[in-house]
Amino acid sequence: MSKRPGLSLLAAGALVVGLIALPRSGEDAPYPDSSREVRHVIPWRAGGGTDAAMRGFMTHFERHLGIRVITENVPGGLSSVGLALVQRAPADGYTVGTMTYDALTVELLGLAPVSWRRFEPICMVTDHPSALIVPGEAWEDLEAFRRAALTDTISVGNVGMQGIWHQHATAMELALGVSLRHVPYEGGSGPQLAAMLGDEVDAIVSSLPAALPYVREGALRVLAVMAARRNELVPDAPTFNELGYGVEYGGFRMVVAPAKTPETILETLGRACRATAEDPEYRDWATDAAIGAAWRDRAGALAYLEALAPRVERLMAEIGPP
Repeated sequence: MSKRPGLSLLAAGALVVGLIALPRSGEDAPYPDSSREVRHVIPWRAGGGTDAAMRGFMTHFERHLGIRVITENVPGGLSSVGLALVQRAPADGYTVGTMTYDALTVELLGLAPVSWRRFEPICMVTDHPSALIVPGEAWEDLEAFRRAALTDTISVGNVGMQGIWHQHATAMELALGVSLRHVPYEGGSGPQLAAMLGDEVDAIVSSLPAALPYVREGALRVLAVMAARRNELVPDAPTFNELGYGVEYGGFRMVVAPAKTPETILETLGRACRATAEDPEYRDWATDAAIGAAWRDRAGALAYLEALAPRVERLMAEIGPP
């Protein structure tokens, strides 16, 4: 039987055309693909302030992105375990993570091969000051706390030694001229709050949102806020600055993607972030939940990180090695 080279050439030509028609990279593929879902990693335990804030944000974000977002908690190592997972993920827009203040600490401590510079910020979701929070029946004000700390051993809970609230509690300790006992409860503000409510520690330095329900019912009291001005969530609580102590620190939550995520995908994610931040339903929820909502776009989030990094480095140097 004779061979038919014409058909072979035809088939080869069709194959070449087919290969040319295939997407050459993630940037060429349509995004988002409605048949897929986005994996969102929170590098802290469930039940804390970051978990509540970011799950709430993602509930609205997925509507504006147009595909399902699955959130999972991957805690450990001052957020380094979850961040490492996101850092290693394919840069295709289908894995994003929540980044918090401790991402900067992890790099300085060398706890893991994780760097905030190896992520693409998409948007900032919250910007919230730290505060000194005590049981409702404890000290009346910051001066009473300071006097007690001069003679007694006061334990202060944090979410990990050298982490955000250990750093900020140490800055407070130095400003007040006292010595405190720092007790870590890794995993987020949930275990930290539970420790104080269970009388395991005398006080905590933490963000306001997670503690606010207990503050409103009188179980906890905010003695002072580490901000430039009083916070609308606790307008009666003074700032450290107005009491004569220069302590001004806080935390943040950002949505980030792996480095080298294509620009077109970052723009799509950024548009969904902006639409979420401007969504009346989300804004009402964020106000009621008191998450400290403070949206910044990609450029604003990156500028924030670049300004904060040297401040964290100086504070870590002042605290010294663990």
